Amino acid sequence: MEQSQLIELIRVIKSEEKDYIIQFSTLPYFNQGRMRAQVIPLLEICLNHPWHLDEQKLDKRTVFEKIFPDQTFVEGKLEKVMVEAHKVVRACLLTQRYFREENTFHQWLDFSEFAREQGLDTRYHQTIGRLKKIQSESIYTDSQFFRRQFLLESSISNEESIRNQLKGDLNLPNVLHTLELDYYLNRLALLNVFLLQQKVAHIEVPESIKMLIEECNVPIRYLEESPFLKITHEIFVLMRKTYPSPSEVQYLFDLLLLHEGNFDSKSLIEFYTQLRNLCILTLSANFEHVEMDYMLHKLYKDNLERGYLHFEGKISRSRYWAVSSNATRTKDFSWALEFIEKYKHEIRDENETQDIYRLNLANYFFAVGRFSECLDNIAGTFSYVDYLLHAKRLELKALYELRSDLLPYKLDAFKMFLSRTSQKLLSEAQRQIHTDFANFLHQIVSSPPGDPKRSELLTKRIQEKKQAAEWRWLLEKAKALKDG
Repeated sequence: MEQSQLIELIRVIKSEEKDYIIQFSTLPYFNQGRMRAQVIPLLEICLNHPWHLDEQKLDKRTVFEKIFPDQTFVEGKLEKVMVEAHKVVRACLLTQRYFREENTFHQWLDFSEFAREQGLDTRYHQTIGRLKKIQSESIYTDSQFFRRQFLLESSISNEESIRNQLKGDLNLPNVLHTLELDYYLNRLALLNVFLLQQKVAHIEVPESIKMLIEECNVPIRYLEESPFLKITHEIFVLMRKTYPSPSEVQYLFDLLLLHEGNFDSKSLIEFYTQLRNLCILTLSANFEHVEMDYMLHKLYKDNLERGYLHFEGKISRSRYWAVSSNATRTKDFSWALEFIEKYKHEIRDENETQDIYRLNLANYFFAVGRFSECLDNIAGTFSYVDYLLHAKRLELKALYELRSDLLPYKLDAFKMFLSRTSQKLLSEAQRQIHTDFANFLHQIVSSPPGDPKRSELLTKRIQEKKQAAEWRWLLEKAKALKDG
């Protein structure tokens, strides 16, 4: 039973919705199958079962006896009841979803179609007036606004076409206008997602998509009319580039600040996420772009203050690391420590020993030169491979700075991990950037201090391998060799 579609749905239903589903199942319109009398007791059993306790499983024969008392067990009969119960639960969830407050516009639009089809002209025009009012009072002119406006103008056009008096434009200019705005908004939004994925995953761009990217020219009149479209287009322009400049990112940031009153929080979070991604992509392509680090730090501070980095009151472990490590790279050490301490209890998926918090603290200690304290805060193991790699690199760097005798042994162990253990854990690209890190660190450790030629040679090699993990630190240590 546990593997059925019915149980799959019931497992994710909130407790406050369960009574509503039982009440819903008593409505004949939604529960009219041959097994309708058994659907309600089956739902009562399933909805009240403690599914979170793995040891308490529902036995099929026991359930059969409860909903078919005094009957002999028949294979497949209970499954028929479950199919009908699944239909009832699905109908209930869909009904709840449709009648959410945010769907008010679509509910009235559907009702206007009903009124028109039934010849209720007065009710139809009253409903259309209500829809126009909803749009005129809309605070946010985002992509959903233009989609609603297109549907509204199309409905008006359909009505005028049916009652065509061979005069007027049938509202078609308004339909075409809103259609184009809706089209450009959705087209650009999808292209932006594709361009981001292409940069991250290094996928091949099909010729058809290349043509779309090259030919996507939005009329200026639409950009001037819709700030939402203008910002989406600006993101597209920057996504098309290999990487944007800090001034271009700053322009987009300023544009968002100027128009953010026109957008809801969900749209703003998406825009700012794309803006931060542009900074991160630029830095991943060129770590010497120090200005972009400061731009990203500025964005993090702004977005954190306004709650855009949290989801349901929590901050993801990767974002927690990104914010704190970026702050240390820009040498805003006091803010970095304040951030690490302030949000340590809000990290999503943190464990009891607070290993993610301690790793971020270790990274801070390393940045301010407190290398022994750095080592004291690095956990021995991590459930997440990315944090395991962060920890291993940080440990090696701290041991190097302390001139520890343990460094050669730890470095050899890391190389062994990359060649054997990591085969199932890392992609080829991840393994390569960490192998480059280990090899360069070995060369630095093996180089005699005060050798300008050796320093120059290593510096040149590292500069040619910008994808190596800890690239900036490696370059700094290679250059420092010449001074002994």
